[in-house]
Amino acid sequence: MFGLLVACGDDARTAGATGDASSGTAASTSTTSSTTTGSADSGTSGTTIASSGSEGPGSSSGSGDGSSGSGTDTTGGQVTWPQPCGDLYAQDLLPTFELTITPQELQGMQSDCQDGIQSYRPIEFTYGGETVAAMARLKGNWTWSCDKYQFVISFNEVDPDARFHGLRKIVLDAPWYDHSMMHERLAFPLFESLGLPYSCVNNARVVINGEYYGLYANLERLDREYLERNFEEPDGNLYKGGAELVTNEDMPDTTRLDALYAASSVDELAMLIDLDQAVAEWAAEAMLPAMDNYWAGVEINYYLYDHPSRGFVYLPYDLDISFGDAAYGDGSLLWPDSATADPITHEHGGWGKEAIVMMVLADPVWCDRFVEALTAARMAYSPDAMSASIDAWEAQIADALADDPNRPYSVADHETALERLHAFLPERAAFVDDWLAEGGHCPAQW
Repeated sequence: MFGLLVACGDDARTAGATGDASSGTAASTSTTSSTTTGSADSGTSGTTIASSGSEGPGSSSGSGDGSSGSGTDTTGGQVTWPQPCGDLYAQDLLPTFELTITPQELQGMQSDCQDGIQSYRPIEFTYGGETVAAMARLKGNWTWSCDKYQFVISFNEVDPDARFHGLRKIVLDAPWYDHSMMHERLAFPLFESLGLPYSCVNNARVVINGEYYGLYANLERLDREYLERNFEEPDGNLYKGGAELVTNEDMPDTTRLDALYAASSVDELAMLIDLDQAVAEWAAEAMLPAMDNYWAGVEINYYLYDHPSRGFVYLPYDLDISFGDAAYGDGSLLWPDSATADPITHEHGGWGKEAIVMMVLADPVWCDRFVEALTAARMAYSPDAMSASIDAWEAQIADALADDPNRPYSVADHETALERLHAFLPERAAFVDDWLAEGGHCPAQW
């Protein structure tokens, strides 16, 4: 964890327990390690890091609940939300996933990439000696690249009830602009440390037809299982990009979503949204900053969950352009001004600020709440602890990255990205400190 824990809403607590869920302090000690690495095509599960001391950000050990110091009793006793991440996302493991694809389907996948098509194709998926039938499709929007495929692996396309280690799908992400291979792995633990919903993530190696294909971020997909892990009440509607219904599709009642977008005042929004959670989620994005996400105005890179008791809850998604080191192929930065992005007024140049964010932050009460949430996010944002995690993870992935035959950047580019990332963290923290000290930011003026 990064630091101070701030609970938001009724799920950031322990079921059947009492006490203040926000009183805990998360650990910031990083993992030290010795490594044992399997070969690229041996079928082993990959690199294991033997932990020494407390684990760093993103740890899937310990309480794992993101909201209190109590543990999860898997024998039927006390249960907490969020629940711990599954074993495929363990921070002390660099898993190897093997994909077996027939020549015909591989050729079809190559055609899909050239044509920009996302079509599921049958594969065999092997991990740690387990082999199951699965389906794979390519992923990406503007990150689309045929030099190194990105994948969504689905275990339930044929049998809707099928799961692998409790998961319907896994996401394997390797955007060409994240030369560090750390963005999402470093970003999501901030949400976890603040008691907010988050995705599990580590890195993973991918082998295709016996040959090492490359290193990836291994991400939890937002679906029913994500809701069950993050919320005590997982039965509400989940909307990708605040629009596409991805749960309860057989009962597509979007009346409340329609009301949300028809709201014309903060009072109306407060009847529909968990506004405390919303401003806390936006503040966490602002702290990173997440330059390509909802806080910045990008209305496709988030999910919206209509919680049965709390109302709409904002869920972070696709944080691979967080921080300030994302780079084009020539090494120039995508957002050279990330460190000084204003926590309230910054907006993505191609999208513009979201109307709901503007309405809420123009309200003096809720703008002040946002600043309070940003203060909590800054307290949880520890450059030293985050840099220690980067070092530990780099030791874990260094060989796999160097051996990656399809990475679209050099090892020197990777090392430059790590240097930039280390330098960026205290620079962003100092800017936000000065911004908070300056004061006078509320209500927001648009």
